[in-house]
Amino acid sequence: MPIRRSKDSKGPFYQWGKTGKKYYYEAGNERSRKAAKAKAEKQVRAAHASGYEG
Repeated sequence: MPIRRSKDSKGPFYQWGKTGKKYYYEAGNERSRKAAKAKAEKQVRAAHASGYEG
């Protein structure tokens, strides 16, 4: 599953697939956006380390 970028009523976010946790960031703030993406990438690594093979 890829990391996707989207937004909802709470604001923009990164999310792993369609069911992963949403990591929100402040629109227009590159540092905030990069931090949110890094958290989503960390979630991917953790899932694979736990045995996820999808």
